[in-house]
Amino acid sequence: MPIPSFGLTLRALSVPLVILKIAIQYYTVGTVYTRTDAEFEGSLFKNIALASIVHLSPGVTSSDVDLLPKLSSIIEKFRGSSVAKDLPHYGEPVTEDQDLTWVVRPKQAKKVLLYLHGGGYTMPLATQQFIGIIAVWYAVDAEKREDLAVAVLDYSLSSRKKYYPTQIFEAVAAYRKLSDLGYEVIPFGDSAGGNLALALARFTAYPEEAKAQFSPYTEFEWNFSGLTPPRLLVLIAPWVQVTNGSQVYPGANHKGDLIRPKLNTKGDLYITGSDKQKVAPFVDFNETSFEDHWAAIPAFTTPEAVLYIYGEREHLRGSQEKFAEANGKKFNTLMHPGGIHDAMFAAEVLGMSFAQGQKDILAGKQRKKFNFGAVAQFLDKHL
Repeated sequence: MPIPSFGLTLRALSVPLVILKIAIQYYTVGTVYTRTDAEFEGSLFKNIALASIVHLSPGVTSSDVDLLPKLSSIIEKFRGSSVAKDLPHYGEPVTEDQDLTWVVRPKQAKKVLLYLHGGGYTMPLATQQFIGIIAVWYAVDAEKREDLAVAVLDYSLSSRKKYYPTQIFEAVAAYRKLSDLGYEVIPFGDSAGGNLALALARFTAYPEEAKAQFSPYTEFEWNFSGLTPPRLLVLIAPWVQVTNGSQVYPGANHKGDLIRPKLNTKGDLYITGSDKQKVAPFVDFNETSFEDHWAAIPAFTTPEAVLYIYGEREHLRGSQEKFAEANGKKFNTLMHPGGIHDAMFAAEVLGMSFAQGQKDILAGKQRKKFNFGAVAQFLDKHL
């Protein structure tokens, strides 16, 4: 049985102090979260939960990844629950290797969200991300969601010594499998998953460039034959510049953000063994240009076909705004007021796993949240 690292253990021992501090602030001057984001008003639990996560995260090492539940365990946790019991084909593998799994597959669906989770390429898909993507499906108009399946990719991690371009290879294979089944694939990525979704989109639209980039990685059985590039993309707090994207933003209050500039070291870990400049077109997207790297992707050339959300208080804000200004003039770009990094899956999902939270999902109350509401409106419009 894995045991926590020394650094994580030290952090865990001081969590009670964090809880005490947050509780006092909550009932007096307010926490940094209640003062900046309406999502945290009226919920001491959410303030304590997020503050504890933020406190623990700097102590997490690669060995601590083994402490987290596997996707199969998360699927079983919700099997039979109110939000999952009526989902057709819930938890069934799309492929034989079971890395690609159905969350829901309505019989008449012609489109599928391919969910690529965040976590700095070092953390596996988390429980809150899984319940969050279920909540996305329920947030869509009841009639229109019958045309929408959802699949999640449990891709390999750099913390387990699976480096670039392993994750791109796996994402492309998943995209191809879903396409071969007759679906229009809509990549949906948060944080590192957003980076992966962008790399995937580029691979599909620029096969010759992809061949030149990835052929030297002979340990993979690449297939560069034609794929239809995505018509739609959903990018939540995308990590567009992995090797140096996390920076202090002038005038922003980053206190309590989920990430720190230290995130850049995870970007370096991701491209271990590769030349930074050579891989930049598929990793560091602020080193690209619209005409050379994005113009062949329909989602980039169609008005509001890319939903692009980032937080006002996140460390990635500068790199995210730079990318959108240069390459996303037709994006539906939204800044979450007071939002931390990946607030959709770090903050708005808090409590959704509980019985009342699941009832709220079924009632569609997540549509009132900033990120879930924006995603629901986007999908309602395009489905």
